[in-house]
Parts: sequence; C-alpha cells; structure tokens
Amino acid sequence: MSPRALPAPALAVAAAVAVLTAACAAPHARERGSARPPATASATPGAGFRGAWDYLYPDNPPAEHRPVTVPADESGPWRLRVLTDYGVFDQMTCVVATAPGAAWAFGVTETWRGHPVALRWDGARWTRYALAQTTAAPVAAAASGPDDVWLMLRAGRRGGQVLHWDGARWSPAGDGSFAYLGSAGRGQAWALDGWEPAVWLSEGGPWRRVPGPGASLAVQALSVPPSGTYWAVTKDMRRRDSGLYRRPPGGRWQPVGFGGALPGDTRENSLDLTGVVAASDRDVWVYGTYGRRPDPEGDGDPVRDPIAAHWDGRAWRAVAVPKGWRFTGAAVADGHGGLRAVVASTIGDEDAAAADTAVLTLTPTGSATSAEPPIPGGRVVLRGLARVPGTGRFWAVGAAYPAAPDMSASTSVVYGWRP
Repeated sequence: MSPRALPAPALAVAAAVAVLTAACAAPHARERGSARPPATASATPGAGFRGAWDYLYPDNPPAEHRPVTVPADESGPWRLRVLTDYGVFDQMTCVVATAPGAAWAFGVTETWRGHPVALRWDGARWTRYALAQTTAAPVAAAASGPDDVWLMLRAGRRGGQVLHWDGARWSPAGDGSFAYLGSAGRGQAWALDGWEPAVWLSEGGPWRRVPGPGASLAVQALSVPPSGTYWAVTKDMRRRDSGLYRRPPGGRWQPVGFGGALPGDTRENSLDLTGVVAASDRDVWVYGTYGRRPDPEGDGDPVRDPIAAHWDGRAWRAVAVPKGWRFTGAAVADGHGGLRAVVASTIGDEDAAAADTAVLTLTPTGSATSAEPPIPGGRVVLRGLARVPGTGRFWAVGAAYPAAPDMSASTSVVYGWRP
C-alpha cells in the first residue's frame, strides 16, 4: 500500500512517544532478577489469539467488552507471534536479536507510569521475564551476543537506569538520563542523550564521558560497526545545521563530506540528518529530512521530504525515499548492503491516535519498497525492528490499535517477518 493511501495522524504522535520514554522512575537493584513468570500469550502453529485484542477501557462494563480471535496466519511474510494486553495503553518499544534462537523484546504496560515488560525468545516461544515492578519505560536496547544485552530504562528527563543481561540475570549497569543506547563491541555499550556534545561509554560499571566532534555539536545518533569506528550524526547547537563525523579506533573525529550526494543548506532550505546505520566501514547509511526551514513565527513545522544516502567505501550515493514518510529512528542493516527502517506516515487524519507505520526497504541501486504487518480488524504501529543475525528474517514490535484512527487503546504485538 502506498503511504498516500494510508490514514496518518498528526505529528504530535511523535511527542507522545517521547512522553512515554520520560514517564518512569529508576528501579531498585534488589527488585531485579531473572525470575520467570508464566508465559505470555504466544500462538502455536494452527492456533490463534483469543481475548487479547480488546480495545475497551478497563472501567467499561464487562458486557461491553468484545474480545476477538485473531488467527495465527503462517502463510504470509508477516507472522504474528505475540498479541497480549499488558494494560490499556501498552506497547512494545524495542527489540534485539542475537541468534535465530535468542532475542529480547521490551515494552511498557501503560503510557503513563507503566511497568516495564520484558519478553525472551528461546527459538520456540516468547516468554515473559520479570524486571523491576516500578514505573519505567524501556527506550532502547542493544546486544553483541546472547549473554551481552543492554537495556535503557528512562526515568523522566533527568533520571534513568541501564541494565545488563549476562546470560543468567539482569543487573544494574549505571545510571544516566539517556535516550539512545547501542553496542560498542562485546561487553561495551554507548549511550547518548541527544543534546550533549559527547558520547557515554560503559563496560558494565560507571559511564565514562567521551567528548564528541566539537563543543557546539550535539551527538544525536551513533553507530559502531565491528571495526570499532564511530559514525556520528551531529547538530550544531548554534547554527542548527547537521553533519556526519567518523572516528577510527585510536584516532580523532573527522568530518565526512557527501561529495554532492546530499543537498546543502540554503537560506530557505536545510538538511537535517537524524540517523546513521553502519554495518561496516564500507556499508554506511545516513537518513533524515530536507526542506524548508521552520518559520519561528509560523504555525507548526513545514512538511519536509525524507532523504537518505549510502556509502560503499568509495563514494556516497543518494537513494530515493518515497514522500509521505518520516524516519522514526528504528533502522537496521539488512546484511546485504540495504537498510530496513520503520517509517511513519506524515499525511492523513490529524486526530489519529498513532501514526500508521511500515518497514521501508532501501537499497543502494534499487527502488524503495514498503511493507506493513496486517492484523484483522485493526492496524499495527511499529516501534522497534531487529534483524536475526545470519538470516534474512526480522523481528518487529509495537502495538495494535483499532481500525478507527482516533481510538487510542492499544495491545502489545511482536511479529516475525520474512521478506
């Protein structure tokens, strides 16, 4: 389906997701553990999901509830694996995969002061694991292997907690009010707050601050391939323009030029890079928007076109991105030089509770294609995406919503995707 055919919400939905990441308090270390509660609702082949998809609020009379049966369809590329109500406004927010039989998905039971939800995939089914029973919102996860998984729990604007899984248990891995988290190699993680000219590093203990490319350049996105090179998207906090920098192991930050592949800033228009994904130093993607600068005295922000470019180790190449989408920040390399990114529609119903989403596939030389997970009687909003290492399969997580765009109650979902 083309993005022009999709109903889309107001851009204020992005702010609602940001609020989700800030509505929690840091959990106490003694509350964490690897206790294994009963399995969550996860379908088996030939079965379905009964009663999980009910969008009425808890205070509605029981007679008004209309639970449905959603079949476990194994015929298409999208395969629903989890459809479970953890709360009225619950959703899964991020996912990591380290092997065909090892993955984690994280979410929250409620948008406001909800409890974190953790699901673990063992190759056969998703099982719920207990994290801290406190208000917290998982905002990012990263991993280098089944015994090296990192999770960021955001607690308001000034607080947060990072947890580390060593293959047996979750344990504290430092405090910090971070919004982004990634792996920097086995036993190492990086974190960003998005507005500071620095990168934070940890090996499981206290976070260590590493200066970014410049004192006025906020590091807003980062990717570290196996080579150990840091690729960073920055924004100048004075001029508001963005750029790309790289830092090889043991070296210094170096600006990266695009050789004309991406348009430059003008008086009227600006380039705003928002993400970078580096599978290797010869396979790097950057993406963002280009268009008219916001008018400080105008109403709302202008509609800007999505933009992307790919580096193959020799030159940058601009890659066409269909209009009507915006990148959400959930993006992964596909293992074959391409990019898979969760995108949200920018057109349609301004009163919609959540933006319609799809997974956009970009290749250096081919045309872009989009794919959307189906669900009978509703629509799916994706928040996180992960590729299963060594395969062409992916995990995608988010929430299912009623078909009516202004209905906001949600139900957590996990999909397997085989393009």
